[in-house]
Amino acid sequence: MKHVRVIVHEPSINKLIGSEAFLQLGEQANLVDAINEVDRLIIAKGGFPMQEYRSLLHMIYNPIENRFLKQVAVAAYRQGENVINLRVDPKQKLPGDVTVILIPAGGCISEWEEALEPERFLKAVQRG
Repeated sequence: MKHVRVIVHEPSINKLIGSEAFLQLGEQANLVDAINEVDRLIIAKGGFPMQEYRSLLHMIYNPIENRFLKQVAVAAYRQGENVINLRVDPKQKLPGDVTVILIPAGGCISEWEEALEPERFLKAVQRG
């Protein structure tokens, strides 16, 4: 098992689960797996707080193209190391003891991209 700390900068999510989640994930886990685990925590607290999205993953990720939406800021780092670029491949294996910072609507947004329709998103996620 590896330890992953996920910090989410989104007030409606922070009201439910706080600003950070400490997760224990399998050795092969990637960022999509970590976000799914955060979504499980959110669902356990009563459901996703924003009606236009089904989940945090739905809000920030395009599973058809395996990429984050343009307005999403994502960074990861390990203590004393350089930033890890998870934007290039959200399904790359996460290192252990990593901190991930997610900002669904990152500052200095030059271009906004809409999330996939819920049904299309769910079909794409199920295909894997």
